[in-house]
Amino acid sequence: MNDRSLPIIYLQRQVVFPYCNLSFRSAGRNLAGIGQGDRVVALPVRTVLDGLFPRGKPATLSEVVEIKREEGAWNLQLKGISRVTVLRAMKFRTAEYEPIEEAERPGQERLREGLRKKSQELIFLINVNESDKLIHLLNFLVSLTQLADFVSNYFILKFPRRYEVFAERDVELRARKLLFVLDELISDLKAKRERERQ
Repeated sequence: MNDRSLPIIYLQRQVVFPYCNLSFRSAGRNLAGIGQGDRVVALPVRTVLDGLFPRGKPATLSEVVEIKREEGAWNLQLKGISRVTVLRAMKFRTAEYEPIEEAERPGQERLREGLRKKSQELIFLINVNESDKLIHLLNFLVSLTQLADFVSNYFILKFPRRYEVFAERDVELRARKLLFVLDELISDLKAKRERERQ
């Protein structure tokens, strides 16, 4: 196996974002031989066609944090490392891939701060026990790429939107899509609060 070929894991209607973790259960037979600490290519699968024809699809280079066989299925936890493009898959077991460059450009500070403020507004509206911790954590994310992935992972719950943001290769366009999603979520929450007051 060369440096750009690793075991492939098919994620049925799930996404693992870089810098984030994903826990899931899989009945996949191709997981035998994969152990804790191994690196894998995690491919989000929207339909059977994504699994059959993965060439050119975005995926996540990931580390296996935990893997256990229980009751005929696998319980896994993956930690996303970076976005990659699948070049080809061999026998549904391994994939050749290439990294996706995600360099930030000068002048994106305003976009990063806008994303941080929108995220904080949404956290404030949700008002969960971890709100203060999440707001504090956002202040440590200085990269637009990391911030966008972190926010997407925690606040976009519906798979089609998660995939749409994940699959955007341009960091700035991804952040702008995410801002649009956050605006929708904030608007929905405010409308819900208004209905509850009436």
